[in-house]
Amino acid sequence: MTASAHYSIHHQLFDLPHLTPGKRRRHLKGVLLLVHEGSGLLQLGRRYFPLTTNEAAFLPADTLFAWHALAGSRVSRVELSCRLAQPQQAGRLQPTALLAAITGKLAGWQGEKHWQGPYGRLCRALYDELPAQALLPFESMSSLAAQVSEASAGLGLDEEQHQAFRRQFGCDLASWQRQLALLHMLRDLPKSPNPDQLAREHGFASFPQFEQDCRHWLGSPCHTGGKTG
Repeated sequence: MTASAHYSIHHQLFDLPHLTPGKRRRHLKGVLLLVHEGSGLLQLGRRYFPLTTNEAAFLPADTLFAWHALAGSRVSRVELSCRLAQPQQAGRLQPTALLAAITGKLAGWQGEKHWQGPYGRLCRALYDELPAQALLPFESMSSLAAQVSEASAGLGLDEEQHQAFRRQFGCDLASWQRQLALLHMLRDLPKSPNPDQLAREHGFASFPQFEQDCRHWLGSPCHTGGKTG
């Protein structure tokens, strides 16, 4: 049987308890990311765009990007072969109910992943629904997401906004901002001659506190062998 990785449409589910930094690279296939729970950050250049619960993004083949999954996120990643017609521009999207339902079913799939069986038919149905999606600029985000993306760590939210943030991002504001600070620190650390000063610039009391946060959010000691951008 042909391995699922070689199918023209390939689905993977990432159910991640810890912050999982990605690496910027170009992909040979088109990529659809759909967030079932929690949130993550799509990095294009040095900009980070949040994707939150029930949001998605499409990245055509050869797009240089990184996907940073935040702790507690559950995300589907669908790769589309270049042999298939697909959008040629990157963008954010609000999945149609059908696309969300199909992707959710693939995410919970427990049976055999045969291309000629129900699994393959679901993959093809997902692809058939892709043209119905309206692609938007990545800057087109909810007002709350835009507010917290551009604000400093001192941003204050009222109780109603805090509840909305938890529903949308899958964590509280302080946890989200701490993980973003970690990503920025990991990105800049290999180039820094003074790690302790850099840690303070990113909101940590010291470099040891940054290392402690790495162990908490990453689930392991920090290492700088793999850059995040």
